Order: sequence, then C-alpha cells, then structure tokens
Amino acid sequence: MSPDEPTAAYRTDDYTHEAPDGTDLAVRIFRPAEADAPFPTLLQRTPYGHPATPDGHGVAVRALDAGYAVAYEDTRGRGDSEGAFEPWMHEAADGAATVEWLADQPWSTGQVGMYGGSSPGQVQVLAACERPDGLAAIAPMFAPSDLHRADFFQDGAMNAQATLTWSFDAIAADTVDRLHASGRLDDATADAAREAIDEATADLLETATTRPLIDLPARVFTDVSLPPDVAPTDLVPHWESWLSHPTYDDFWRSFDPEPDYDRIDVPGLHVTGWYELCQQGTLTNYRGLRDRSSAPQHLIVGPWTHGNTSSEVGELAFGSEASADAYGLWETHLAFFDTYVRDRPRPPFDEGRLVETFRTERNGGAWERHTDWPPVDAERERWFLRSSGTAATEGGRLARERPTKFEPADRWTHDPTDPVPTRGGPLCCGDVDAGPYDRRAVDRRDDVCTYTTSPLAERVTLAGPVRTDLVLATDAPDTDVMATLGHVSSEGVYPLASGIRRARYRRGRDREMPSTDGPMRLAVNMWDTHYRVPAGDRLRLSVASSDAPRFDPHPGTARPWEAAADEVRTAEQALHHAFDRESTLIVTRR
Repeated sequence: MSPDEPTAAYRTDDYTHEAPDGTDLAVRIFRPAEADAPFPTLLQRTPYGHPATPDGHGVAVRALDAGYAVAYEDTRGRGDSEGAFEPWMHEAADGAATVEWLADQPWSTGQVGMYGGSSPGQVQVLAACERPDGLAAIAPMFAPSDLHRADFFQDGAMNAQATLTWSFDAIAADTVDRLHASGRLDDATADAAREAIDEATADLLETATTRPLIDLPARVFTDVSLPPDVAPTDLVPHWESWLSHPTYDDFWRSFDPEPDYDRIDVPGLHVTGWYELCQQGTLTNYRGLRDRSSAPQHLIVGPWTHGNTSSEVGELAFGSEASADAYGLWETHLAFFDTYVRDRPRPPFDEGRLVETFRTERNGGAWERHTDWPPVDAERERWFLRSSGTAATEGGRLARERPTKFEPADRWTHDPTDPVPTRGGPLCCGDVDAGPYDRRAVDRRDDVCTYTTSPLAERVTLAGPVRTDLVLATDAPDTDVMATLGHVSSEGVYPLASGIRRARYRRGRDREMPSTDGPMRLAVNMWDTHYRVPAGDRLRLSVASSDAPRFDPHPGTARPWEAAADEVRTAEQALHHAFDRESTLIVTRR
C-alpha cells in the first residue's frame, strides 16, 4: 500500500502567474524540504481544485519522496484561478505557459512532466500541441481526445450520464460556490441552487428526457431566484454552446488535439480501462501519436472503469493481479518520468515501447505484453446477422455463413418515453454503475434484437476493435442504433463492447444527412476489448435504438436537442440482413 503522505519532509508554496492574455492562474507547489534543488517537476492542471496536500495513493507522494517537485494548477475560472471557465478553450495556451513558467523557476531543473486523469489528462495533450520549452513527457490517464466523438458525445449522440453529471455536479456546483464566495449569491439562493443540482442528478433518466434538452439549465434552476446579473446559463456556461453545435465543426475543432498530433514531440504514457468512459479517446491518442509523433508512446489498459481501478469491476472479479495497485501503476508512472524527465532510463521503458493490456475473462484474466495494440497477430473476423424476422422476440443468430436473399427484416418500435435501460458498460459519474453487469433482462425486451452464436467450438480471444455495420430503415426523420457485444455464459450475459450511431451522421460527424425512405447503412464503432470466451459459451450482439441514461433517448425528430415535449414520437425500425443488405459484426481476434 502506498502512503497517504510522503515519508520525506516537504514544503508547500502558493503562487500565481499570468496566462498569455494576462489572466492570473493559481499554482500550489510541493517541494522536498531537505533535498537540494534543483528539482525536476511534475505538473497536474485540474478544474476540480488543487489539493491541500499531495494526493495520497498515487503519483505525487512517490514523486516527492523521489526528489521531484509536484505542482497543481487550477485551470482558468476554477479553484483560485481568475478568468471565465470555458471548458478546454484555453487549455493549450494556458498549459504551455505554465510549463514554461515552472521550467524557469530557480529551484527547477528546467524539465517538466505532466500527469493526471480525465480532464487533467486531456489538458496535457492540448498543452503538448504547443511545444512549450521544458515539457519532457506527458502521462494522460483516462483522457479524452476529440470530445465530440468519444467522451461527452459519441457519433452524434450525447453521452447523457457523463455530460449531465459533469456539467451540473462538477461545473455548476463549483460555479455556485464561486458566486456564493464572491457575494453574488446570498446563502439562501446558493442553497436553493445546490438543491436544484442535486435533484437534477438524482434521476438522470428523467433529466435526460427533459425537453427541449438545450434549455435544461433554465428548467433545472427554474425555482431558484437568481439575481438579475446571473442567468441559469451562467451556472453551466458551456451547455448552450455544446448543444447548439450537434455537428462536428470549427467550434469543436478549436480544442480538438487530433489534427495537431504531429506537433507533439514528447513521450507519452497512455492509461485507460476496458470499461472506462474515455477508453476510445485514450486509444485514439495513443494510436495517433504512435503514428505521427517523433517521440515514443506507451500504453497500459486494465479492466477498469473511470472511477474504479480495483480487481472487482461490475459483477465480475478479475483476480488479484488485475488492480492498478497490484500492477504497480503509480510506480510505473515514476519509472516513466525518471526515464524521460530525469533522463535516468528505468525498466520497462529502457526496453522499448511498453504496451500491456489485461486480458479479461468472466472469472479472471492476465496481463499480456504486446509490441503494439491491436496485437500484430490479431485478425479481423466477420459474422453475419441472421433471423427469420423474430430477433426482437425469439432471438436471431450470429453466423459465419452469408444470409439468403429473402430473409425478412427484424422490426421493433423505439419509444423515447420508455427507452432501453443502461446496464453497465464504459460509463462515468452517474447513478448507473460502470462495468460488466448481467444484461439478460435488457435483452428480453421487445425493442431489443439479439443475435447469438452457436456454442463456440473453441476458445475465442478478442483483442482489438469491434464494430458492426447495420442496414436500418426508420419512419422517423432521425433515429439512433445502439449495438452491444456480450459474452453469454451460464451465469449471465456480460457486455464486452458497445457503441451508438445517430443516423443523421452515418457519413461522418461533420455532415448531416436526413434519413431516407429506405434502408440506410450505419457503421457503429463499438470500441476495443481484450476478452477470452471459453469453448461452449457464446457471443451475442444486441441491437436497439436507445441505452438510457448513458445516451439521450432520441425523440424521433430532426433536431433532437431542440425537440419540445409534444414533438416526441415513436419510431418504427427495421433491421435488414438479407443478401445484398447484409448486417455484420466485425471483431478483432487472436
């Protein structure tokens, strides 16, 4: 077990420095008290407030004991930093300026590493795009990439559970606290606002179906007597701008690091989990930098969620070696920084690229070392969806043989007022827990089509991306298709990979295409997995049009986030899988 506090004495100093536009940013720095300067420095930039002491059970305590200085900075408009909070709009320039300021301090060696998870992970990638002097390495853990694709939004749909809880529990609550502290909200108004936030996040399904969704802040704070100079949108300053840009456009490009991967010239240690909200973003960062950066990139993927790095995730236990502590994740971080910030190469980073993933099983698993991800020996395998038109009631088949020409389509009704409930998966921060949970009850609904293999003749190991190509017809102006791959065992059906596609964005998130009168082909990116299914068990693909509150239930209109309550409508769906209209599942298999 790691200590809660460093074993060596340290000192704490608070500073402010100017961002490029003159905004004062607050930094708290912990330095070894008895060691001689200069020190290499590790920086975490956070919108969640700097800690009073170094973070226990993590990187900071080890780094201080090893002779590093550790700095925490409140991002603009958060904690003790000045300015207006606009999520990720200023993080590239602000982060680069902070790195250069730290590198220039008299007690610094001039070498800075960045670390942290979630938002503190994303800001590292953005700062690295600016190539600040002194930045030697980044370690983004659980970090998004393009926020429009694989974090708060996903292929046209809103990740409602993550977006609602982050926007209200984290951002609005902190904004209320800041306004209260400044005297702009009195005690009664601040308490009323906090109570409204609690009510909005207590039942995420109800909140996610509030119409119109773009006006949610006004509805959440409708009974709060805010002063004339504070509007509901001031408490959630990004909500309107995010929902008024459903299509990937210049707004989203302005803080998307992916176009600038070739500008990042520092080593990276990328860490994520198979049931983690930012899994796809972290893998995208790794792959993009592996291909376009001149510096080495490393990857670790455990069987973890956004808030759980233990060995027990969801309803499954993966064995004593599965946890971050058992793996030695924080010691690995320190070895990474010693190698690239101190220029003291240490295993495993002195041996070349580190790529390790935990191969999960229903009752265990093991860490595996690769030369890359997906493994170079993995191959794609295609399965066809087959049925006699009864996949929504009796179930269909996943088969290796192509369908016949006259197989009937499977049909179901999508009702936005009674959406398919979320049951596990790569979630974050809400009232539905992340991880593998038995979804048999979900699969029995008549608005879920299931396609199951025969008992597997041999063990199957999935290792890499999963996707499905579906041919869908709808009578609505727009709709969603949701796909989940599960492991069917005698004890339940446990999700391995999942994804969604909003039909309007079937040709890409940067262009809108109205639904056609006939079948449309929709590709669904279901993210990655590393999972072993034993012989005798089966795989199942479940297809539906909702998964709530993980995603906002589609109201069946052309502008879903602007739809009023009286505009919500059902959608009649037809999933085709006949010859020349094949619907397929594509897995990566070793």
